[in-house]
Amino acid sequence: MASVMHKKAELTAVLVETHDTTRWSIGGQLVSCAAHLDVKVTAGTNSADEKAEFVRQAHDLLRSAFGASLPLATYVVVNEVTADAWGYGGLTQEARRTAAA
Repeated sequence: MASVMHKKAELTAVLVETHDTTRWSIGGQLVSCAAHLDVKVTAGTNSADEKAEFVRQAHDLLRSAFGASLPLATYVVVNEVTADAWGYGGLTQEARRTAAA
């Protein structure tokens, strides 16, 4: 997030959830190993190239962590949220942008 998407590391929050793989299937087949990465960024703050590079590097990181058994259908999702629809510390991203201007 910091190196590719230029996000502040000190404001990057991470939640890791584990699930029993007997509840995870791909193509109707149970898998022994699975992962899914879902990130949120403010809409318009990253180029298509940056998002593509993030997806590539995130997949590579997951592959290095989980090994060759990680299924091809391991999704990395970049959700773009409008600046007025999210924030932290009681302020929306839009309010922060306006205050900085």
